[in-house]
Amino acid sequence: MAEQTIKDLKKEIYLVMHKTEEMLELTEDGFMRSKLALLDEADELTKEIQTKEDSLTAMLAKIASQNSEARALLSVPSHIEKIATSIKRITESSRIRLKEGLLFSDKAIAEAGKLFAKAKEVLKKASDAAVTGSQGTIESVLKECDAMDGMASSFATVHEERLVTGECSPKTSSTYLSILYAFDDIAEHLKESVKRLSGK
Repeated sequence: MAEQTIKDLKKEIYLVMHKTEEMLELTEDGFMRSKLALLDEADELTKEIQTKEDSLTAMLAKIASQNSEARALLSVPSHIEKIATSIKRITESSRIRLKEGLLFSDKAIAEAGKLFAKAKEVLKKASDAAVTGSQGTIESVLKECDAMDGMASSFATVHEERLVTGECSPKTSSTYLSILYAFDDIAEHLKESVKRLSGK
């Protein structure tokens, strides 16, 4: 019975991770197409993910004392919820950009596009890993998370140069950096999630 329960809970983890993928896609569309309605749709999913996180954590906690796998998975829903919170920071920054008419350079838009693509790819792999438990997929996700983290840090460094040379204003800069740091956090929480899924 416990085995079936763990299998069911992993499926629930997969579903909530898939919901964060959906949220990220809506956020990317809202950012790239400058559509507030899409950002609002993305934010609506945050509530669903938070509700699911509460119930999943409660279910795992109930069996964690008798089941080591449930104990290992206990913090995974919380990390997924933190990924959703990081995506929400991107929607908030995107909303500021639109409402205040902040102009991002073509380079900043291209960098954000690369991070969205990488985050979607890694989230999808992590969702698959939740169901399959494939060590190969888990190792791949861990490497991709490090790559995403490095990408966000590198873009932040390059961006500082744009600020120094006056290519962007301090207000635009802080809004863009907030987006980069959110991707950094997404990578970190994804990494912790898959480590737990692998029992590391």
